[in-house]
Amino acid sequence: MAFRLFASHLRRAVRSQFACHFRQNIGLVAPVTSRGISQQAEFDLSPFRYHLLDEVFPKTSVATRDEMLSYYRDMVTIRRMEDDSFALYRDKLIRGFLHLYNGQEACCVGMEASIRPDDEVITAYRAHGWTYTRGVPVKEIMAELTGRTGGCAKGKGGSMHMYAQNFYGGNGIVGAQVPLGAGIAFAIQYRGEDRICVALYGDGAANQGQVFEAFNMAKLWNLPVLFVVENNNFGMGTSAERASAVTAYYTRGDYIPGFQVNGMDVLAVKEATKWAADYCRSGKGPLLMELDTYRYYGHSMSDPGTRSVFSYLVGHTFCVVSHCLCFVKLSWKRRCPNCKETTRSYSIMQGSHP
Repeated sequence: MAFRLFASHLRRAVRSQFACHFRQNIGLVAPVTSRGISQQAEFDLSPFRYHLLDEVFPKTSVATRDEMLSYYRDMVTIRRMEDDSFALYRDKLIRGFLHLYNGQEACCVGMEASIRPDDEVITAYRAHGWTYTRGVPVKEIMAELTGRTGGCAKGKGGSMHMYAQNFYGGNGIVGAQVPLGAGIAFAIQYRGEDRICVALYGDGAANQGQVFEAFNMAKLWNLPVLFVVENNNFGMGTSAERASAVTAYYTRGDYIPGFQVNGMDVLAVKEATKWAADYCRSGKGPLLMELDTYRYYGHSMSDPGTRSVFSYLVGHTFCVVSHCLCFVKLSWKRRCPNCKETTRSYSIMQGSHP
């Protein structure tokens, strides 16, 4: 029964979200099958912003039907896993800290599609999505969350400390994983290996001094590291505008080239990561990527978001952009900067859910 419901969900997604691509975006680029359904299409990407870089990313991306279904399946799996974790925490079957990844699924899925399985990844404590894309089954993740020995860390790590092959897991100290990521990249360079390290952190950690120290060492030695700030616009319950003098985090590397990507557009994330991984792998040094994303829960289960996050949405206008699989904040504008659509926009009212 559960399988039939999941298959039905996927079929509806193809008819709605993805089929909208085939109708509205650039034309099909592959022969049409006998049933009239293309197996490949080209999609417009969300715009990028650059720092110390020319315009290097394509404006379109080609993806097959199987690839799109795979991305969607992974993102839905992560979303359902996080929703179930929320329920288990509420029933006191998960104890301690719990930081959910709802809303940010396109970040890990898009990046994982463009890096190699043997590339190293290290992230902060919002790590469930990355643990799944690095190859850990949902069963082991849920076992770890509930403190069982079948978990990926034998039940001893919990929500914040999950590990896997080439995945150095979640780290509980804010920003501590950034210099650790630089150290992993140094080890890769020292051994002469053709790999990179992806070091992720949040906008709340972007003001940490150790982050800038890691930037300096990485650029000094041209380490093969891709620094990624998952900017979900809130550090705990404080908006980025109230906590950071400069919210263009992709420029924070100063002497390190950077760029900003719509972190809610899985294809834009994939294309940007593909170019960035090749850049770092070629020996040109580090890069700084900002993923402009959003989380649908609060910072953790101690802050479920009933006041800090969702109240921020009240009165803001959103546009449903199908190829982003998400909602794009318009900052009070009437026309979406990505799809130029006005008829799909609407306002979030008090008490509603995005």
